[in-house]
Amino acid sequence: MFRSAEGLPDHGCGALGRVAHGALTAPIGSRGAPPGGPRLFLGYNTLPDPPFPLAGFIEYEMDPRVAECELGSVLRTLVESFRTQPVPPEGTFDDTHRRSAAAMRVDAMVVVFSGRAFSPDQSPPARALWDNLVEGYYHEGDAEACAGARAALVGLGLDRADGRVILLAERDSAGEHGQPERVGVYPEGTLYDLLGDLLDAQYRWTRAAFGL
Repeated sequence: MFRSAEGLPDHGCGALGRVAHGALTAPIGSRGAPPGGPRLFLGYNTLPDPPFPLAGFIEYEMDPRVAECELGSVLRTLVESFRTQPVPPEGTFDDTHRRSAAAMRVDAMVVVFSGRAFSPDQSPPARALWDNLVEGYYHEGDAEACAGARAALVGLGLDRADGRVILLAERDSAGEHGQPERVGVYPEGTLYDLLGDLLDAQYRWTRAAFGL
Protein backbone atom coordinates (compact mmCIF):
# COMPACT_ATOMS: atom_id res chain seq x y z
CA MET A 1 0.00 0.00 0.00
CA PHE A 2 1.33 3.42 -0.96
CA ARG A 3 1.77 5.81 1.96
CA SER A 4 2.25 9.54 1.55
CA ALA A 5 5.26 11.12 3.26
CA GLU A 6 3.82 14.62 3.05
CA GLY A 7 3.74 16.45 6.38
CA LEU A 8 6.19 14.11 8.12
CA PRO A 9 9.40 15.43 9.76
CA ASP A 10 12.23 15.66 7.23
CA HIS A 11 15.15 15.64 9.71
CA GLY A 12 16.97 18.18 7.55
CA CYS A 13 17.02 15.82 4.57
CA GLY A 14 13.97 16.93 2.59
CA ALA A 15 11.76 14.29 1.04
CA LEU A 16 14.30 11.54 1.76
CA GLY A 17 14.07 12.34 5.47
CA ARG A 18 10.26 12.29 5.34
CA VAL A 19 10.23 8.92 3.60
CA ALA A 20 12.77 7.49 6.08
CA HIS A 21 10.68 8.79 9.00
CA GLY A 22 7.55 7.24 7.53
CA ALA A 23 9.27 3.91 6.97
CA LEU A 24 10.67 3.81 10.51
CA THR A 25 7.25 4.52 12.01
CA ALA A 26 5.17 2.38 9.62
CA PRO A 27 2.89 0.00 11.55
CA ILE A 28 4.29 -3.45 12.19
CA GLY A 29 2.24 -6.06 10.42
CA SER A 30 2.25 -4.21 7.14
CA ARG A 31 2.40 -6.34 4.03
CA GLY A 32 5.69 -8.15 3.70
CA ALA A 33 7.02 -7.46 7.19
CA PRO A 34 8.66 -10.65 8.53
CA PRO A 35 8.39 -10.88 12.34
CA GLY A 36 11.66 -9.66 13.83
CA GLY A 37 13.30 -9.25 10.44
CA PRO A 38 14.41 -6.25 8.40
CA ARG A 39 11.88 -4.22 6.44
CA LEU A 40 12.58 -2.67 3.06
CA PHE A 41 10.78 0.34 1.62
CA LEU A 42 10.83 1.91 -1.84
CA GLY A 43 10.68 5.71 -1.85
CA TYR A 44 9.00 7.61 -4.67
CA ASN A 45 9.39 11.15 -6.02
CA THR A 46 11.93 12.31 -3.43
CA LEU A 47 14.32 13.98 -5.89
CA PRO A 48 13.84 17.37 -7.61
CA ASP A 49 11.44 17.69 -10.56
CA PRO A 50 9.31 14.64 -9.69
CA PRO A 51 6.87 13.44 -12.37
CA PHE A 52 4.08 13.86 -9.78
CA PRO A 53 4.25 16.20 -6.75
CA LEU A 54 3.76 13.56 -4.07
CA ALA A 55 6.56 11.81 -2.18
CA GLY A 56 5.74 8.53 -0.52
CA PHE A 57 6.77 4.94 0.04
CA ILE A 58 5.70 1.33 -0.34
CA GLU A 59 6.92 -1.58 1.75
CA TYR A 60 8.65 -4.27 -0.27
CA GLU A 61 7.35 -7.79 0.27
CA MET A 62 10.02 -9.81 2.06
CA ASP A 63 10.38 -13.56 2.49
CA PRO A 64 9.81 -14.35 6.22
CA ARG A 65 13.05 -16.36 6.19
CA VAL A 66 15.10 -13.15 6.00
CA ALA A 67 14.58 -12.80 9.76
CA GLU A 68 17.09 -15.64 10.16
CA CYS A 69 19.77 -14.02 7.98
CA GLU A 70 22.39 -11.33 8.40
CA LEU A 71 21.24 -8.04 6.90
CA GLY A 72 24.18 -7.70 4.52
CA SER A 73 23.46 -11.16 3.09
CA VAL A 74 19.80 -10.26 2.61
CA LEU A 75 20.70 -7.11 0.66
CA ARG A 76 23.26 -8.97 -1.48
CA THR A 77 20.68 -11.61 -2.36
CA LEU A 78 18.14 -8.96 -3.32
CA VAL A 79 20.69 -7.15 -5.51
CA GLU A 80 21.46 -10.33 -7.43
CA SER A 81 17.76 -11.15 -7.71
CA PHE A 82 16.94 -7.79 -9.30
CA ARG A 83 19.95 -7.87 -11.59
CA THR A 84 19.02 -11.29 -12.97
CA GLN A 85 15.24 -10.85 -13.04
CA PRO A 86 14.01 -10.95 -16.64
CA VAL A 87 12.31 -7.86 -18.03
CA PRO A 88 8.71 -8.72 -18.98
CA PRO A 89 7.97 -8.68 -22.71
CA GLU A 90 6.46 -5.57 -24.25
CA GLY A 91 2.71 -5.43 -23.71
CA THR A 92 2.78 -7.15 -20.31
CA PHE A 93 1.56 -4.01 -18.55
CA ASP A 94 -1.46 -2.03 -19.70
CA ASP A 95 -1.67 1.76 -20.05
CA THR A 96 -2.96 2.21 -16.50
CA HIS A 97 0.06 0.45 -15.00
CA ARG A 98 2.46 2.34 -17.26
CA ARG A 99 0.93 5.71 -16.33
CA SER A 100 1.18 4.82 -12.64
CA ALA A 101 4.84 3.79 -13.02
CA ALA A 102 5.60 7.01 -14.91
CA ALA A 103 4.04 9.13 -12.14
CA MET A 104 5.73 7.30 -9.26
CA ARG A 105 9.47 7.43 -9.92
CA VAL A 106 11.69 5.18 -7.80
CA ASP A 107 14.09 7.64 -6.16
CA ALA A 108 15.00 6.20 -2.77
CA MET A 109 15.19 3.14 -0.58
CA VAL A 110 15.04 2.67 3.19
CA VAL A 111 15.88 -0.42 5.21
CA VAL A 112 14.63 -0.66 8.80
CA PHE A 113 16.02 -3.13 11.32
CA SER A 114 16.48 -3.68 15.04
CA GLY A 115 19.79 -2.40 16.33
CA ARG A 116 21.53 -0.65 19.19
CA ALA A 117 21.82 3.07 19.93
CA PHE A 118 24.84 4.61 21.61
CA SER A 119 26.36 8.04 22.18
CA PRO A 120 29.95 8.66 21.04
CA ASP A 121 30.68 10.65 24.22
CA GLN A 122 29.50 7.96 26.64
CA SER A 123 32.84 6.10 26.71
CA PRO A 124 36.13 5.65 24.79
CA PRO A 125 34.87 2.37 23.22
CA ALA A 126 31.71 4.15 22.07
CA ARG A 127 33.81 6.96 20.60
CA ALA A 128 35.95 4.45 18.71
CA LEU A 129 32.84 2.63 17.50
CA TRP A 130 31.37 5.91 16.26
CA ASP A 131 34.60 6.76 14.42
CA ASN A 132 34.52 3.36 12.72
CA LEU A 133 30.90 3.91 11.70
CA VAL A 134 31.66 7.34 10.22
CA GLU A 135 34.73 6.05 8.36
CA GLY A 136 32.92 3.02 6.98
CA TYR A 137 34.65 0.38 9.12
CA TYR A 138 31.63 -0.59 11.19
CA HIS A 139 30.89 -4.31 11.39
CA GLU A 140 27.51 -5.77 12.30
CA GLY A 141 27.49 -6.79 15.95
CA ASP A 142 29.90 -4.05 17.05
CA ALA A 143 27.13 -2.00 18.67
CA GLU A 144 25.82 -5.02 20.58
CA ALA A 145 29.24 -5.39 22.18
CA CYS A 146 29.35 -1.73 23.24
CA ALA A 147 28.55 -1.28 26.94
CA GLY A 148 25.63 1.05 27.50
CA ALA A 149 24.13 0.62 24.04
CA ARG A 150 20.33 0.76 24.03
CA ALA A 151 17.82 -1.19 21.96
CA ALA A 152 16.50 0.81 19.02
CA LEU A 153 15.00 0.68 15.56
CA VAL A 154 17.40 1.88 12.89
CA GLY A 155 16.46 3.29 9.50
CA LEU A 156 19.05 3.70 6.74
CA GLY A 157 17.87 5.86 3.85
CA LEU A 158 19.52 6.50 0.49
CA ASP A 159 18.45 8.22 -2.73
CA ARG A 160 19.73 8.12 -6.31
CA ALA A 161 21.54 11.45 -5.83
CA ASP A 162 23.54 9.81 -3.00
CA GLY A 163 21.62 11.62 -0.29
CA ARG A 164 21.87 9.63 2.95
CA VAL A 165 20.28 9.57 6.37
CA ILE A 166 20.32 7.41 9.50
CA LEU A 167 17.38 7.63 11.88
CA LEU A 168 17.19 5.98 15.31
CA ALA A 169 14.12 5.37 17.45
CA GLU A 170 15.19 4.17 20.89
CA ARG A 171 13.06 1.68 22.78
CA ASP A 172 12.08 2.56 26.35
CA SER A 173 11.70 0.28 29.37
CA ALA A 174 8.08 -0.40 28.41
CA GLY A 175 9.15 -1.64 24.99
CA GLU A 176 7.80 1.39 23.12
CA HIS A 177 9.90 3.22 20.55
CA GLY A 178 10.38 6.98 20.78
CA GLN A 179 10.31 9.47 17.94
CA PRO A 180 13.02 8.97 15.30
CA GLU A 181 16.10 11.18 15.55
CA ARG A 182 18.76 11.76 12.92
CA VAL A 183 22.29 10.52 13.61
CA GLY A 184 25.42 11.76 11.83
CA VAL A 185 25.73 13.85 8.68
CA TYR A 186 26.95 11.61 5.85
CA PRO A 187 26.90 7.95 6.94
CA GLU A 188 28.95 5.41 5.03
CA GLY A 189 29.65 1.70 5.14
CA THR A 190 28.95 -1.64 3.50
CA LEU A 191 25.21 -1.52 4.15
CA TYR A 192 24.95 1.79 2.31
CA ASP A 193 26.96 0.39 -0.59
CA LEU A 194 24.61 -2.57 -0.84
CA LEU A 195 21.53 -0.39 -0.47
CA GLY A 196 22.82 1.79 -3.32
CA ASP A 197 23.35 -1.27 -5.53
CA LEU A 198 19.84 -2.48 -4.74
CA LEU A 199 18.28 0.90 -5.47
CA ASP A 200 20.11 1.13 -8.79
CA ALA A 201 19.00 -2.40 -9.77
CA GLN A 202 15.39 -1.66 -8.82
CA TYR A 203 15.39 1.64 -10.73
CA ARG A 204 16.88 0.12 -13.88
CA TRP A 205 14.49 -2.84 -13.85
CA THR A 206 11.45 -0.60 -13.37
CA ARG A 207 12.50 1.70 -16.22
CA ALA A 208 13.03 -1.25 -18.55
CA ALA A 209 9.87 -3.12 -17.52
CA PHE A 210 7.56 -0.16 -18.08
CA GLY A 211 9.40 1.34 -21.04
CA LEU A 212 10.13 4.60 -19.21
